[in-house]
Amino acid sequence: MRVVLGFGRGADDPMNRSCNRSEPPSRPITFRAAEDLGAFELAQLWVDRTAWPIDDRTQYDELAELAVMSALATLLTRWQPLAIHGAMLAGAKPEAVAGALGSSIDEAYRRWHEWASVQRDFICNGKPGITEGEYEAVARRFGAPT
Repeated sequence: MRVVLGFGRGADDPMNRSCNRSEPPSRPITFRAAEDLGAFELAQLWVDRTAWPIDDRTQYDELAELAVMSALATLLTRWQPLAIHGAMLAGAKPEAVAGALGSSIDEAYRRWHEWASVQRDFICNGKPGITEGEYEAVARRFGAPT
């Protein structure tokens, strides 16, 4: 079964303007269109209460909210290891990092290690994504062998 959503800008257009409000912000209704907006624009759209009606919600309202929250969650999750890395280098204890993450120390380490292992080996313009010294410092702070 194929569902085609037409909303005045062509059936394949992944952006939506709800007809229930005057001049609402344009909202994506697919994950890909939302992700293409970028993290900062997604975050601004997410906190813009004029973009999200409370009453008389349409399928477009529901799809737009789902697309934006899904893309924003994916982007923020992707950035978590970098934030873990920065917090550990700034002196945060693993327990504090796990608390900020809302998870366990093991999970914080797992997310960081998966990201850091790639960044350590990634070379761009002759420089690694993270230095061996940074990698070892954070690993030691987590109590992991280096």
